[in-house]
Amino acid sequence: MSPLFWITGLLFVGLFVMVLEVFIPSGGLLGFVSIAAIVAAVATAFAEQGIGSGFLVLAITAVAVPATLAIAFHLFPSTPLGRRIMPSPPEPQDLVPAKKQRERLKEFVGRQGRAVTDLVPWGQVEVAEERIEAVSRAGVISSETRIEVVGTEGRAVVVRTMQSKPELRAFPEPADNTSPIHSSPEKSEEKPILSAKTFEDLEFDDFENPSGA
Repeated sequence: MSPLFWITGLLFVGLFVMVLEVFIPSGGLLGFVSIAAIVAAVATAFAEQGIGSGFLVLAITAVAVPATLAIAFHLFPSTPLGRRIMPSPPEPQDLVPAKKQRERLKEFVGRQGRAVTDLVPWGQVEVAEERIEAVSRAGVISSETRIEVVGTEGRAVVVRTMQSKPELRAFPEPADNTSPIHSSPEKSEEKPILSAKTFEDLEFDDFENPSGA
């Protein structure tokens, strides 16, 4: 066999074993075999092909080794062993503490319940027959007050008192027309005026003369 075959074969064996060392950790054994094969390929090139061929193989090795390692480490996380040793980074939303509890609290938004304890402003409320931590947005809320969930904050819900709807009241009926204030003035019956007697019509004889005068 020609020296060129040995040089090429040793170089490929060294690179292949180097990839195996990345995928199958052997405690450095495969790495030692890989380095030995690459060094043997370079030494054979210097010894059998001359200095020019030796430097050419050395230059190829200087480029091939880092490139092979880069490709091997790039593919390693996708292998079963790589996924076990180097798990994929978690999603940003998975890093939030108590994610499931926060997601569940969002289901209470818009529901109504009652305050179990005084909210000053923290306390407990009962919504959908479940007692949960809550914080008041409307200041202090007394217990047994009807509340409404308007949002979430951490591991608690944000509540406010129920907004009472104004009652529609009819205007008062107007008073009866018989009232002396609102009733229209009625015409009073005109009584006939008795004819007044004049001074001449008086009969003086009807008067008794005092003291028999």
